Amino acid sequence: MEIMNEKHKKRTVILVTENSNEEEYLKNILSKNYDTITVKCSDFSKEYLNSTDKQFSVILIDFKKAFENDFEILKSISEDNLFADIALLVYCENAEELNNSVECLKYGASDILSKIAPPEAILNRIANSIKLKKFSTFYEIENILKELPSNIYMKDAEGKYIFATHYWHHIHGRNEIGWTIRGKTDIEIRKDKSNALKAFETDKKIIETGKGMTYTIEVNEDGKREFLELIKQPYFDEDGKVAGIIALINDVTDRELLRISLEESAMMDELTHVYNRRFFDQYTSNLIKHGSFPFSIISADCNDLKKVNDTYGHIAGDEYIRIAALLFRMNVEGMGTIFRTGGDEFVIIIPNDTDGKAEEIIQKLKDEEKHFSIKNKNISISYGLSYVKGENDDFKTALNEADKKMYENKAAYKKSIQDE
Repeated sequence: MEIMNEKHKKRTVILVTENSNEEEYLKNILSKNYDTITVKCSDFSKEYLNSTDKQFSVILIDFKKAFENDFEILKSISEDNLFADIALLVYCENAEELNNSVECLKYGASDILSKIAPPEAILNRIANSIKLKKFSTFYEIENILKELPSNIYMKDAEGKYIFATHYWHHIHGRNEIGWTIRGKTDIEIRKDKSNALKAFETDKKIIETGKGMTYTIEVNEDGKREFLELIKQPYFDEDGKVAGIIALINDVTDRELLRISLEESAMMDELTHVYNRRFFDQYTSNLIKHGSFPFSIISADCNDLKKVNDTYGHIAGDEYIRIAALLFRMNVEGMGTIFRTGGDEFVIIIPNDTDGKAEEIIQKLKDEEKHFSIKNKNISISYGLSYVKGENDDFKTALNEADKKMYENKAAYKKSIQDE
């Protein structure tokens, strides 16, 4: 079959006739818009069509051949799905054939042509038959595609839908009687306006560049989190211009949730369920790279961990660390990001801290320590605080300053215990 997207490629007509005069007359008319392959009636059959390596859009067949053996050739071609998109027309040489030609329409002919009609009318009727076949085949394919789990859709060059095989729940109006997606844009029908705008922008880029695009979006509608993969490609008219977009939407929610889970597992500390040292380095590097200033650094370290380990064993020591992390999670999450950077060492990053937020958080943590205990012993934590106010502040220097202050507080804690 003919490849429709090749630039400036003429459609091909197979002309089936025994009359050399009619052949010459029709070839002269057709040459304006079509390439022509001439086949004698005696040589023409469905087997000929199956064996030819030529691509064609139209079969223009002599009335006598069409009428032969109770319209056998018309029936065999029209009933074969391989030729579903081929326009099959019958040409009549005289009025008598034209009067009897109505039977041909019953057996698959798209139209009847006659020498009586002016050349321009013949060309128009052939073009209309091609369009009719194209659209009838299009809608047949659309119905077939609805059986697939993926959503396949087409848009025109203005971003308006031509069809979609599925209406998903993130679209307005899909449950209304008689509602159709045809003629509507994403901005008109999508609930999530940010994703609608992204669709519009990517469509615009594809139409401008003629290059396809694949990307994944997250949709949170109706209490359901979904990830959709969109694969978009342009389609072209006969002049090689982008006529619109054909696209495939796959539900990749399971795949993406698994990916996120694996990524989070790689970033999380297994014991404490806060972020690990590996992610700490990545996170702080991104803060500095993107100029996310100011932020504060809280360095935290568990007091008396060695005593717990020596008295109750390392399992109890791990529990001490876990409970300390629980204290941080319950009182810091939503205000800062918590990392376990060593055995019993933690760092908390507080973004946009210009008004003493970190100091308030440290005080709150100290006040809450009495509610967290192990082996009838309240946990105790030492803190140190420093700030990174702008790009001129060195992060490592600020982190060392927070650690230094934390160790000073730890030393003061130990001295207070000894003095008791």
